[in-house]
Amino acid sequence: LAANFQNTRDKVAAKLNARDSDGNTLKRGLRDVAVFPDCAKPSNVPFCGRTSSKEEVTYAARNKGNGGYHFTDVPLEQPKYIANSPGTSTTDIVQMINYTVAQLRGKKPHIDGVDLTDTEAVWLLAHLVGDIHQPLHVGAAYFDKATCTTRVDPTNIPGGTDSVAQTIGGNAIELESLAGPPAAPLADTFHIFWDGPVVAWAMQAEHLAGDEQEFARLLAATPTGWPTSATDPETWAEEWANEILPTAVKAHNDLAIRFDHRKPDGSCVWKTKIDQAYNTWAQGIAREQLAKAGFRLAAILVAIFPN
Repeated sequence: LAANFQNTRDKVAAKLNARDSDGNTLKRGLRDVAVFPDCAKPSNVPFCGRTSSKEEVTYAARNKGNGGYHFTDVPLEQPKYIANSPGTSTTDIVQMINYTVAQLRGKKPHIDGVDLTDTEAVWLLAHLVGDIHQPLHVGAAYFDKATCTTRVDPTNIPGGTDSVAQTIGGNAIELESLAGPPAAPLADTFHIFWDGPVVAWAMQAEHLAGDEQEFARLLAATPTGWPTSATDPETWAEEWANEILPTAVKAHNDLAIRFDHRKPDGSCVWKTKIDQAYNTWAQGIAREQLAKAGFRLAAILVAIFPN
């Protein structure tokens, strides 16, 4: 946050500070806590690089739906996010951003199964504002359940998402190498490609590979023009979701996604290949979306804790 927003900085810092088992105060920044919602997932050790902390375990025990807080799966055929429609949920990323904002503004929001301390609300908000700017965390492709070959819109099908084959935000779309075996693909899945490698390559393109802090400084120095038009910060998440949907559509439509096989449980697996032109485009999108997310996280914290 800018230096002239000292009240905002102080209030965010006060929410993030915690005490260890010896009673020592832990001073933490948004950079430290933004990973906590991912690290709270017990299956996320390979990505988080460690097991869940006691603090994260406690959070996950009270919020068993944490895994679903990080995304919404709006059908690519839909022009905007509509709550309670196929692909959305009461605890999806849009609703949970709204929830954290309401709680931190002193309101008492209620969603069954959601129980956050104010500290957890801050680090969840920091994480989700990043996630909602990644296209595959908002838009998803669905296929017919019989053959898994024809794209369909579950909004127009009786039974909704239960009656179609789900790509799970690109997690069920595996990547293949352009060169074929034994060459390795750019990532295991389409979703992972957008979550990690494309960001790493965007940093590498700026000669800042592995230096998240300097890359963040570079993005923060970039001229921005990304205000959110709605005046109520509890509506911003929906606007952000609507904005990223066309990018999610292009991200899918610019690839040849083909059905490959079914798993023993009957779910479908698709395959696709990513060429250099797509990779370069995706890096540009990732760079811009990271900058937007940082700008908007600062803006929403200022709206919650005005100076």
